[in-house]
Amino acid sequence: MYLLSFFSSYGMDENPTKYLFHFEHFLYFFLCIITFIILMKLYMHASEKTRKRFVTFLLILMLLLKYGGEVIFVSEYYLYSNPVSSFTHPFLDYRTFFSFQMCGVNNVLLPLVIWFNFKPAKDFVYVTSIIGGLAVLIYPAGVLYGSPLVITFPMLRSLIVHFLLVFVPCFLMYTSEFKLESKNWKNTLFGAILISIWSMYGNLFVDPSANNMYLMINPFYGGPIPILNIIPNGYHVIILLSLVFLGFLLVYYAASKLNRYRDVHPYIEKSALWWVRSECRQSTFSEALFLVIHIWLKIDHLFLSRVFNVIP
Repeated sequence: MYLLSFFSSYGMDENPTKYLFHFEHFLYFFLCIITFIILMKLYMHASEKTRKRFVTFLLILMLLLKYGGEVIFVSEYYLYSNPVSSFTHPFLDYRTFFSFQMCGVNNVLLPLVIWFNFKPAKDFVYVTSIIGGLAVLIYPAGVLYGSPLVITFPMLRSLIVHFLLVFVPCFLMYTSEFKLESKNWKNTLFGAILISIWSMYGNLFVDPSANNMYLMINPFYGGPIPILNIIPNGYHVIILLSLVFLGFLLVYYAASKLNRYRDVHPYIEKSALWWVRSECRQSTFSEALFLVIHIWLKIDHLFLSRVFNVIP
């Protein structure tokens, strides 16, 4: 009985905004912050091989959660005479294969862009993944539904996927796997225009009742956020565009600060230190000391040349 209720979309249409800015919401947000810090601390200084395996595991998990949810929604369509929720749908439905929501699109694009190293798309996918994931963490309407303390697979699916949309790009940028630079802002703008056109196509021609990327109906209307809860449909798009633009500026600003810190304080990854330790275990004390001195001189050389523009 518990398994049936766990693997069910029952309740996903109930109380989509009831828990906003209440204990359940703050608990969810707090757990995301703690998990973010713990995972970052555990793996940011691991060897390059370990980091790649870690990221690959997270990306596979994202895809399994996405399509695992679709298995549940499709199964409910054929098992029950009445839809369990608005998410229930047949197999030959567009929702089985792709999404018109930004987070749903990035749920698939992020793994593909990383695995195939498609560099022109990284700026857009990384930035919008962070913005979309954060938007849901801050305003989890439709994520904390029904009774949020009664955990179900679809709820875990949404919570984990949106968390990973934030964590994975941040992790890759922090460990210098990717450098987000303002000079590539056109890639992000072009991607944002494409995803907006894609979502509007879904709203107008595929499912007229949909509200992909909230372009049709104000998601804040009647909600707990002042001013935003009284803006009529249509006009709310101006506010959404402003918030998204602000999100872009904040992400690029944070990235520039990180890049500047990297330039002034050369980041010697723990993967290098891990290599030194492994070499030291197999070397004599004098050889190990030589390795440490050699790396220290490299750090000193980089620091002096970049900060004081001199070559020691």
